[in-house]
Amino acid sequence: MKTYLGKKLILIRHAPVISDGLFYGSRDVACRRPTIQEIENIRNILPNKLKLYVSTANRCLTTAKFLFPSIKPVQFDALREQHFGSWEGIAYDKIPNIGTLSSEELADFRPPNGESFNEMSLRVNLVLEEILNKIGSQDLGIIVAHAGTIRAVLSKLVGKSALSFQVDNLSMSEFIFLNDGMVVNYFNRAGIH
Repeated sequence: MKTYLGKKLILIRHAPVISDGLFYGSRDVACRRPTIQEIENIRNILPNKLKLYVSTANRCLTTAKFLFPSIKPVQFDALREQHFGSWEGIAYDKIPNIGTLSSEELADFRPPNGESFNEMSLRVNLVLEEILNKIGSQDLGIIVAHAGTIRAVLSKLVGKSALSFQVDNLSMSEFIFLNDGMVVNYFNRAGIH
């Protein structure tokens, strides 16, 4: 990854979904509205000037709308959650057991008619480069996306397996880019209390 000196990036996971009891993945499902306290917890630590990038999934667009009502986000399909193909929209107990897989095998595993985590990571990290190029020096970019999307970005930036990261709903993770790398200022900071 090239140098993005002075740029700051914050990743925010969407608000909790309103579950229909079915596996959702990249399927559009509603999320609950963030509470006033959750909105304040997030807004109070952010500057007023920022650039907002959002997955096109309704749960991310809804979250961004409530967190940043006066900012028009740039939407990217490539920021959507991993597509789990034929497994999306079925009951969790109907998903076949794929056995024990190593981290590498799991990242390469593609559900029927879906995509692997590594395939999703490739599309996510291509748009990450585009976003970082759009953020001006000394500017803050915010991405509102999904757990899988955020894990893909974290894995790329930190160089660890995506399975190493827990990403809670309405949590924030901030990266500050330096001359010779970057600093993780905070990770998985809760917006929910």
